[in-house]
Amino acid sequence: MVKLLQLGVLGLAISGVSTALALPHTDVTVAGKHKTPKCKGMSKREEWRNMKKSDQKDYINAVRCVMTSPAKLPKLKELGAKTRWDELVMLHQVEALQIHSTGTFLPFHRYFLHVQQFLLGECGYKGGLPWWNEPLDAGKFMKSPLLDPVTGFGGDGKGIGSCSGGPFEGLMVNIGPGFTNKPRCVNRKINDFFSGLTNQTYVDDALSKPDYESAWLAIYMGPHLFGHIALAMMDGNSITSPGDPLFFTHHGFVDKMWWDWQARNLSARLTDMSGPNAQLPDIGFIEFDGGIAKEAATQGWGSPSAAMLAITPDPQKGDNGPETTLDHVMSSLGIIPDATIRDVMDIQGGYLCYEYV
Repeated sequence: MVKLLQLGVLGLAISGVSTALALPHTDVTVAGKHKTPKCKGMSKREEWRNMKKSDQKDYINAVRCVMTSPAKLPKLKELGAKTRWDELVMLHQVEALQIHSTGTFLPFHRYFLHVQQFLLGECGYKGGLPWWNEPLDAGKFMKSPLLDPVTGFGGDGKGIGSCSGGPFEGLMVNIGPGFTNKPRCVNRKINDFFSGLTNQTYVDDALSKPDYESAWLAIYMGPHLFGHIALAMMDGNSITSPGDPLFFTHHGFVDKMWWDWQARNLSARLTDMSGPNAQLPDIGFIEFDGGIAKEAATQGWGSPSAAMLAITPDPQKGDNGPETTLDHVMSSLGIIPDATIRDVMDIQGGYLCYEYV
């Protein structure tokens, strides 16, 4: 509560190509003028349980392919990435203090899903990304079809390391926990008390907010946070939780919440952006007590190494100040080209081209 009061006082102020999936350019030039390309061939993001079994299988197989494909980027390999999946997780790790508890949280994770889709395309996947309608399973994640050990992502973690089993059993992630890097199995630990807090009441509360400043905070501290706590992916450490493929269905749910909020007043909310573009030192993660330095010690995730800091993007690039703007530049550290927040505000605007069904 103290943190949220602090935040209130501050006012939150302060192109690669795959043969299977081509990334659209940020803009095109028409008669000397820059114009966002039109959205063609829209991808459909289906809720997991509504997907055809064959499409579910194709998605799982593509994820396994990315998790076993050799890393390509020298600067990430030097830091410990051994696979393309490791590179994806390392992106989230390196930029963790810019993309959580900040105004960039929602746009960056929308971009992050786009990065994942590009990597799946390298493995031949042509479908849309699945998402998880968590309110349908609130209070009973353990029984969700998404956690089926045969047709889903594997269930609750078992044994030493809480390894999840299922289709990712035996696969290792080399990034994390926190700002360390060592091999771990895909792991999670389900808590159905907290899964109950992803229910529709909390979703509706977030969607009722009048502006981006209050909406991103309600999404972040509501269903997003409760979902993470309920799943405890990758040792419950949010810095490298994308190591568990289930992360991406959870953040599909988070992204859909943001899009649903935007769609309620689309003309105004396609340009509504605010909040700090990096964590404030005395606040850090708003869900924990203490600032960045204290959290590094008490949460056990440590601090970014000098080598990590050397490749960490400037959080103010495009903003020219501490406030997040539409011109904020988001980086994937070389997996795909950089993009701005403006590029990802409209999921059907041309840079992105998908719909939730």
